[in-house]
Amino acid sequence: MHTRKTAILITLLISITLCLLLISTVLLLRIGTRAADVALREADSDFRWHLVMIAKRTDSPFWRSVYEGAREEGIARGAAVELVGPSSDADKRTDAFWLDYAVAARANGALSYLFDSPETREALALANRRGIPVISLESDTVPDARQSFVGVNSFELGKLLGSIIVESVDKTGTALVLLEDADGHGPEAIMLSAIRDTVRSRSSITVLPFDTAGGTEGFEASIRQRLLEDRNLDAVVCLNVEDTMRAAQAVIELNQADRVSIIAFRESKEILDFVRKGVVRSVVALDAAQMGRKAVDAMIELLETGHANDYVITDMHVLDRRNLAASR
Repeated sequence: MHTRKTAILITLLISITLCLLLISTVLLLRIGTRAADVALREADSDFRWHLVMIAKRTDSPFWRSVYEGAREEGIARGAAVELVGPSSDADKRTDAFWLDYAVAARANGALSYLFDSPETREALALANRRGIPVISLESDTVPDARQSFVGVNSFELGKLLGSIIVESVDKTGTALVLLEDADGHGPEAIMLSAIRDTVRSRSSITVLPFDTAGGTEGFEASIRQRLLEDRNLDAVVCLNVEDTMRAAQAVIELNQADRVSIIAFRESKEILDFVRKGVVRSVVALDAAQMGRKAVDAMIELLETGHANDYVITDMHVLDRRNLAASR
């Protein structure tokens, strides 16, 4: 009986191993096929460089604008820019996966939103060994493992958001800052510190971090409960389009739009409509297309000369009901 059980166990382990090998083979074939397709298109084109842009979300209006700026600059500079990345919340392929894809595709360079994780650092090390430079976009979480950064200065963003909070809230109110990085490190921590320093120097407003990493349903329930129970809450600062839309919907449905000011970083058509209606007070807009153009420019400089600026800053500007009306 013991021998039979051992044989069944061995057979099961062999079957699992074969399945894993089959899945790995299929994955490698898909990457290799896509890389071959890219190489074929490049061979038939006038482009000198093939760049892979890895977005945080390819379905995001912000990242589509970044890509359009990169694509236009690429055409002007002889570079084909390919957009890849997760297409939805259901797409669990990480930046590390797409960096490995860029290596398999033999890209000349990668422009990527990067999460600081062991897998990402391993993928960056592989790209470095293969001679593929990587420029990080928007969030500079791994400064020691990339060749350049293109995006916003987190400290300056925090100062700007802090100033808007002071202008929006009574001197003794409370402002929530919705954070994606729950461990309190990296660019979000720098930004939060700058918000607090700016607010503290000009008012007695309390600035509190609010973790949004628990998923959509948990966040929506938590923010609704906070809006209903905390009568001292005067402002909610959102750092991405999705959180801004959810917060706006919550204040509308709970009839809190006149009491709570929503301050957003990054805009979309829907968010600008909320600004015009007074649901969102202000939006700090990053010039997404400019970020794409500057990223391609920095990468081509790096490829042609072997060096590029370590830190390339893109423009920010504040949109509110007044200047949106004036721009019509």
